[in-house]
Amino acid sequence: MHKNKNIRSLLGSATASLLGLSTTAQAQQDEGWKTVVAVLLYNEADRVNALEPAISLKKIYDDESELGFKLVLDSLTGASHNGASESDQVQTFTRPSGNGSYTVGASDVPLDDTFRDTRLNFSASYVQPISRLQKIVYGGNLSKEFDFFSTAASATFMQDFNQRNTTLSAGVSFEFDIIDPVGGFAAELTQMQANNATQNKKTGTDNKTISEILLGVTQIIDRLTLMQFNYGFAVSNGYHNDPYKIISVVDSTTGALIAGDTLPGTYLYEKRPDSRTKHSLYAKIKRFMSGDVADISYRYMWDDWDVVSHTIDTHYRFNVSPSFYLEPHVRYYEQQAAEFYRYNITDIDAQNLPQHLSADYRLGNLTATTVGLKIGFLTGNANPNSVRLEYYQQSGDNAPADLGAVILQYTYGF
Repeated sequence: MHKNKNIRSLLGSATASLLGLSTTAQAQQDEGWKTVVAVLLYNEADRVNALEPAISLKKIYDDESELGFKLVLDSLTGASHNGASESDQVQTFTRPSGNGSYTVGASDVPLDDTFRDTRLNFSASYVQPISRLQKIVYGGNLSKEFDFFSTAASATFMQDFNQRNTTLSAGVSFEFDIIDPVGGFAAELTQMQANNATQNKKTGTDNKTISEILLGVTQIIDRLTLMQFNYGFAVSNGYHNDPYKIISVVDSTTGALIAGDTLPGTYLYEKRPDSRTKHSLYAKIKRFMSGDVADISYRYMWDDWDVVSHTIDTHYRFNVSPSFYLEPHVRYYEQQAAEFYRYNITDIDAQNLPQHLSADYRLGNLTATTVGLKIGFLTGNANPNSVRLEYYQQSGDNAPADLGAVILQYTYGF
């Protein structure tokens, strides 16, 4: 569930790029259903592997209404960081279920090597024209994992004016999540116990809601240039913890692990605020250049957890021939840590714990770069194909945040 959110986000962005049922572009009337199938492979060195097949269907009707469906299945396996810091001694941890334990060698990044997850996601969209210059885009989404269920709905109103050179949009969405972690919910800021001891956990489910508003404008600058600006505002309330994440307690002088009640080390379950407010600004420019297409975008995000991020994303599509193109891609991401992020805490800190605390590196200082190349070509009956190969490199303030991943995608449309 939460422990693989960063991977889900990365895979989701890639799949959306592959299958995206674009509702902001002008609809082109066509007959019959258009189908796109794709498969994505994701591999982190010595960590998580993912396989994600997906299929989308879209039909545009004579009245310019549009109906689309997408089904995604992804399976993740491998080793996931549990939140603890490295140590110069062997470490022992209790598995999330509470039925068993695992050990990590001295100076090794603490990884739970039994990480497994499968997600099935179904989404639908419908574009309803109101008039020649107005339309509404409706969306719905269902997502199920072993320990997580999510349902969401959205609606976006779009208005063209200025001879259809300008489009204003306003959208709202609502998501409801149910969390049911393996082994139950850890009691916040309490110690992890040995597998043969009583665990500080409770059973049952918890939930979270996310409400979002998106305002945007798309402007045709000239016959070769298009620009887009968006502002997003989101509020989430409810359970934000990752129930599988812990934080190490170390000696304030030596940095050695402090012995726990029933384990050789002391590890506390994290606690995050029960609400989060996010703001984002997004700008993108796309230009036709001597037969090629270039685009660059920038996203700035800030929230009340003190997380601030910057994302720059750029593509350049070389149209080598009517049936073949090359598209290099470069993306850079930078993030400032949340106010309650700590790599570990000392025994002195543990005597007066802060209200919120997490060692999840996804909330720490991060930089990430993605570099890749997409090759597109047409096969029989002018069916589009594409192959994308990318390398993702992430680094942070400590070893658990440092990782590299290879992403390979294939797409076929008919």
